Amino acid sequence: MIRTVCMALMISLLLTSCVKQQILDRVHLFIVASFDEISKDQIELTIAVPDFELGKPEAVTDQMYSKTGRTGSEIREVMGTQIDKPLHPGKLSVVLFGRDKATSGVKKELDVLLRNAIHSRRMYLAVVDGKAKHLLEEKFSRKDEKGMYLYHLLDANTRKGTLPSQNLHEFEYARVGKGLDPYLPLLQIQHGRVSVVGTALFRDDAYVASLNYNQSKFMKMLLKDMNQGIIEVKLDNGTFLTVDNVGSSVKYHMKNDSILINLSMNCKIREAEGNPISDEVLPILKKQIEQKILQAESELIKIFQKNEIDPLGLGDFVRSRKQTWNEEEWMRQYPKMNIEVDVDVIIMETGIKK
Repeated sequence: MIRTVCMALMISLLLTSCVKQQILDRVHLFIVASFDEISKDQIELTIAVPDFELGKPEAVTDQMYSKTGRTGSEIREVMGTQIDKPLHPGKLSVVLFGRDKATSGVKKELDVLLRNAIHSRRMYLAVVDGKAKHLLEEKFSRKDEKGMYLYHLLDANTRKGTLPSQNLHEFEYARVGKGLDPYLPLLQIQHGRVSVVGTALFRDDAYVASLNYNQSKFMKMLLKDMNQGIIEVKLDNGTFLTVDNVGSSVKYHMKNDSILINLSMNCKIREAEGNPISDEVLPILKKQIEQKILQAESELIKIFQKNEIDPLGLGDFVRSRKQTWNEEEWMRQYPKMNIEVDVDVIIMETGIKK
């Protein structure tokens, strides 16, 4: 028994000695990187390296480094000749693509990220409405390092919020999968602040269309069950009503040669602009809320079909239920396919004021 324990300890020590160690104050760890298109065969890579003031961990600035070249790996190697410490991508958590780069395609950049095991498959990707480098150059964060600020911004608005998002693994799965297309958050600088303004829609690896903030909220309702989000409804009398989505669910069904999407939502009335809320009025409000959601969701379906993209993965849904499914045939049918949305709203609470 003692001999076995001793052997196990010796093996552990030998394995530990084989691990290449990195001392943090001897390398540059960067959290965010961006890619912009310069020409047909030239890209610009920009990274923001945190610079912490000695003895003041709360005082952080970012050193910006940019270089152009044909491939990201080559650029990073050349970039290292201008920096006093080796660059280490082990903490890379956010990758931004400028609008032009995203439009021409991001397959090569994704391939580099996916091939290196050091990169987290859960890192956030996003498209910048403009040059991604210009966004990183803005002084939008005074307390947090820029990479961490962007990570928390994307996390709050997508994974924990009302906008759809795909991380590196999910984006690649949607890109190479059959019967679905990827999408990413769309960022913009507004009055010196970074905002998540909508969703960038992709066909394969190329950005082809975008949704605004409100459209993105309705898209997420068609993607997954939710329990957050405010919906503003213009009533027939010209006033506005806002409801809080406290629980929505979505289900897809095949109906002959068409697809039926059932969307159910439980909601609470938050603002009514002085409109009296009574038991007699509730059925009327329910109908108007359902009409608002139905109109918004139907417009989204038209955008998807017009651009021949399937971010909802309806093709993947049909493929899982039809043995004879063919991708080429599906793409011919999809733009003109009858896709119906049925909306059912339950008003659970109107507040204490009647």
